[in-house]
Amino acid sequence: MTRPRLLDLFCGAGGAAMGYHRAGFDVVGVDIKPQLRYPFEFHQGDAMTWPLDGYDAIHASPPCQGYVQWQNLNAERYGSRVAHPMLIAPVRERLRASGLLYVIENVQGAPVVRMSMLCGSMFGLGLRRHRFFETNLLLLDHPSCGHTGDELAVYGKLDGRRIWTRADGSEVRAVATLEQAQAVMGIDWMDWDEIKEAIPPAYTEHIGRQLLEHIHAGAV
Repeated sequence: MTRPRLLDLFCGAGGAAMGYHRAGFDVVGVDIKPQLRYPFEFHQGDAMTWPLDGYDAIHASPPCQGYVQWQNLNAERYGSRVAHPMLIAPVRERLRASGLLYVIENVQGAPVVRMSMLCGSMFGLGLRRHRFFETNLLLLDHPSCGHTGDELAVYGKLDGRRIWTRADGSEVRAVATLEQAQAVMGIDWMDWDEIKEAIPPAYTEHIGRQLLEHIHAGAV
């Protein structure tokens, strides 16, 4: 059976792409920056203008920096705030107009709607990394968070520090090496700058299986 095609917009180094591939999609990635380690077909281009025809589903991960609450709080505190693009609304408009199945992924605080939250602890990974997903398909099957308190964080600078302090003063244990980050994320092909921006493939493998079931049901 021919594998359905999924367009991966704002693809980064391919964390989401790998999950969809494992679920059963042929994935094509598009990003404004070159992605030398992207594991599938890749095109450098503008995700906001890239043609959407010829695909069965679309995933989009617009830049999250403008929606990250703790980052914005710190930026205001230290006078380092930078204007970041806020693209979720125009991305949603494009994807809805396409008539295709779509998924929009972003962080807590982003204006995604009909959202589902996924966490590393749902998939036996050693991190939380809550991410929120908007889709025009009703996702029926969701595991629950199973936090143990031993989860690690994958963000910031890779300088060997074990404790990071959030803007609210709370502390979180962070990975100390790239190998540790790769292990808890389930990603073995990215460098540090790539993996700290990625999502674990387990998230989109879970979502991709449900998209695939819907596509196959419509083909019967």
